[in-house]
Amino acid sequence: MSARDASGAEGSSDDRALAVAAAAGDRDAFARLVGLYQNVVAAICWRMTYDRHLAADITQDVFVHLWGRLDRYDAERPFRPWFLRLATNAAINAIKKRRNKARERSLDSLGRGPGADADDRRLELPDETAADPADDAAGAEVRAALRAAVRELSPTYAAVVALHYLEGKTVNEVSELLGIPSGTVKIRLFRARAILKEKLARWEERP
Repeated sequence: MSARDASGAEGSSDDRALAVAAAAGDRDAFARLVGLYQNVVAAICWRMTYDRHLAADITQDVFVHLWGRLDRYDAERPFRPWFLRLATNAAINAIKKRRNKARERSLDSLGRGPGADADDRRLELPDETAADPADDAAGAEVRAALRAAVRELSPTYAAVVALHYLEGKTVNEVSELLGIPSGTVKIRLFRARAILKEKLARWEERP
């Protein structure tokens, strides 16, 4: 689902009213905002991580972050662009924090050796990259390889790839969402493509 599908290109007056009410402490208004935008945020998070469990957790983090930032929203301006910028950057930061914690746990468990607690073992999740039965097997392998490569990108690169190639946003729109110059977006897209090309080349050369 494209982020353009919720509440129109610029949002609506309803969004603004809900945001103002939520900023004043109206939890019902906030719940309605969550209902309007949770699928949009979940789609972006999924395409940045290709991990449904992680994407769901980060989506929740984004709305917790929004609740604490609503007092900064200027009701004279459209809500949607402001929120999507906040949401995308919150998602990037959440992914970074979770990856850092995962590295710390990994290093800690290595240091403790075989005696590490069972709770520290890596959680095995179901394979979310499995293709539908009707999918072509070779195409499914390529998609799985691409998703695995995107998962290994840094959050800043994954964000521009998700927004530009998967959400269909222009370079200028990505620039506005992330609050960075369009030239920086182009550089990140170029570097992300190079990284993905290298990873996929290694996948094609596997035995």
